[in-house]
Amino acid sequence: MLSLRWPIHVYLMELRKIITYRADFWVNFFGQTFFSIIISYFLWDAVFTSNNVTEMNGFTLEKLVLYYLIAPIMFRIQQGETIGAISREIYEGSLNKFLIYPINFYLYKITTFFSHSTFYFLQLCLMIAGFQLFFYDPTIFDFSIINFVLFTILIGISSLCYFAMNSVTEFIAFWADNIWSLGVITRFLTRFFGGVLIPLTFFPAWSMEVLKFTPFPYIVNFPLQVLFGNYTATGFLGSLLALFIWTALFFFVSRILWKRGLYSYSGVGI
Repeated sequence: MLSLRWPIHVYLMELRKIITYRADFWVNFFGQTFFSIIISYFLWDAVFTSNNVTEMNGFTLEKLVLYYLIAPIMFRIQQGETIGAISREIYEGSLNKFLIYPINFYLYKITTFFSHSTFYFLQLCLMIAGFQLFFYDPTIFDFSIINFVLFTILIGISSLCYFAMNSVTEFIAFWADNIWSLGVITRFLTRFFGGVLIPLTFFPAWSMEVLKFTPFPYIVNFPLQVLFGNYTATGFLGSLLALFIWTALFFFVSRILWKRGLYSYSGVGI
């Protein structure tokens, strides 16, 4: 039977390491929040002004600013650790300890991944609480406990999906000398086609018909729409099923690459 004692210990230890530098936490939070507000406001204010409208594709200027505050932090939650967290173990030869010690490699990496996700989730909670306290406007964002709980659950599932998708590219390090660019491409595709850079409502209708067959809108846009309350029961269940399927598929492929890659692993590093 799998013991959960060591994953809990690893999670708490990693989380303590992340929040040890409290000044970095607050500088990171307020710095990113400030620049997100400034950039998104002036960019979209120019777009709204040039088109002489107060609403575009279901968004007002104020709602777009809030969207651009939430979306980047949400994507950081899903990223967990930075690019190369797994491939670095392969290149440096430090993967050896996972082959010797009686711990599960996948579970260890998922645990450290979620410790980083928790750090950014705390930032998101602070930002939403600050908006509710100082800038509450139901026409911009009508906070709902049910939507937030569903959003939190979806964030956990979509983070697992992103972890599994990223691990597919990371395990290519067993055969390739450098996979950094693959990680960058994966991150960019998820940000762009997931709706982090531009809300998907601004995409052409035909592109949305294509995107629904990819994992990207379910990883980012789906949880965001649930948080904003823009969903139906049928749409929610359909998107949730698609998210589960993509998560299972990526984990299946990554497990195959992991098992085959071990036969090519020398253990001496590069």
